Amino acid sequence: MTTEFDHINDARSFIVEKLSDDSLLGRGGYMMRNALYVLDYKPNQESFAKDLVKAVCETDLPAHSVRPLIVNLYDIVLDYLDGQDLWDALVEAEAEASRDEIVMMLQDTVSVRDVIAPAVNDAVARHPEADIVFITGVGETYPYVRTHALLQEMDARKPVVLVFPGRYERRSDGSTSLNILGVDQGSTGGFYRATRVFDL
Repeated sequence: MTTEFDHINDARSFIVEKLSDDSLLGRGGYMMRNALYVLDYKPNQESFAKDLVKAVCETDLPAHSVRPLIVNLYDIVLDYLDGQDLWDALVEAEAEASRDEIVMMLQDTVSVRDVIAPAVNDAVARHPEADIVFITGVGETYPYVRTHALLQEMDARKPVVLVFPGRYERRSDGSTSLNILGVDQGSTGGFYRATRVFDL
């Protein structure tokens, strides 16, 4: 049964209760469901969502003996561009290129398959003690990082929670889509074998 909250802050205790469940975490030898979850929220509540995730991960889940790991996609992108000395070239290109050209440039430069997914997988591998992984920075890296492509490349053997500014929708035909920032992605929204945290 779906639980709806008008504001993401009102969901804090619900989120903690659901994500600290032993069967969801695979404690006991098996996962309760597919280990991919979507924590979606209204895009205009972005700052509240960031604060909530921080509180849940730094205080609430550890109080329930759950060790979370936060992986921020935007930080990965910034670190890569900085490490490759690509900032100046990108700034120069931005002055003359269209938005679509910049997006294509970023998709080629910071590709999901070659850069983003390996960095996420590496972060998870470096923290084997983590019980659950939160992926943030989705809104900041859209549209050049597409989450369905990322999730297909991930090999985490623990629950993953995609923190998402928009709405995860399951259509009547059985298809699914993450409609980011309130924009209906239609057939380009990807297929997600995921469960909304609010449907747990």
